[in-house]
Amino acid sequence: MKLSITFLLLLTVSVLSAQDKLIPSKKNGTEKWIKNEQFQMKWYVLKDTSKFEIGSVDTKIALGKEKVTVTTAVAMKQMKGQWADTTIALRKNLKPLYHSSFNAQRDMALNFNEVVTGFYNDKIKKTKNDINEATAAAYFDSNLYPTLVRWLPLKEGYEQEISIFEYNPSGKKGVISAFVKEVKRGTFQTRKSGVRKVWVVSVADEISNNTLSTYYIDEQDRKLWKHDINAGPRKMSMERVE
Repeated sequence: MKLSITFLLLLTVSVLSAQDKLIPSKKNGTEKWIKNEQFQMKWYVLKDTSKFEIGSVDTKIALGKEKVTVTTAVAMKQMKGQWADTTIALRKNLKPLYHSSFNAQRDMALNFNEVVTGFYNDKIKKTKNDINEATAAAYFDSNLYPTLVRWLPLKEGYEQEISIFEYNPSGKKGVISAFVKEVKRGTFQTRKSGVRKVWVVSVADEISNNTLSTYYIDEQDRKLWKHDINAGPRKMSMERVE
């Protein structure tokens, strides 16, 4: 009997924990903030009181009747070519459908279903993996979640674990978690739009071993004004171009 009670307690804790994770659902209320959008962020490395531009990130969000497509193009000053990523998800609940990523180091494509299929072509090691990963839990595409953060029902004190899928042969694979750790109110001085009221959102994920990121998200229209990355001694920042 003791064993049965212990088992039931563990099962209950497991179920409650799973329910607490954010997964694709109409109930998440994200579609309120999703819109066609195109913007650029300048990428800086910070050192002492100075910052040095190392690249830029162009993002485009396109809404279809049933799908939302997010594309990003990363251009680094010291590297040839771009890092191009495309994520496609269902508009109604952001359930992932497809993710591709192409750059000078590797190419990858994922088709999402109960079994995730696709390929990962490592151009440095000259190896190619066929992807066939079974998943037992619902999730968002890991490439979408930094954008998803802007669409959440943000408020002071908001915290949330987010279920995401990541594939990296030399790192994380499968369903893992990202975490909204803290949300507080703040202000941000823009170059042209004046002082904006923003949500200051602290986020970490298991992909980067819980490296802390801070997003400055406009309260009124959910524009991303700034994104700080604090990786121990390495500090970086991305700032929106107006």
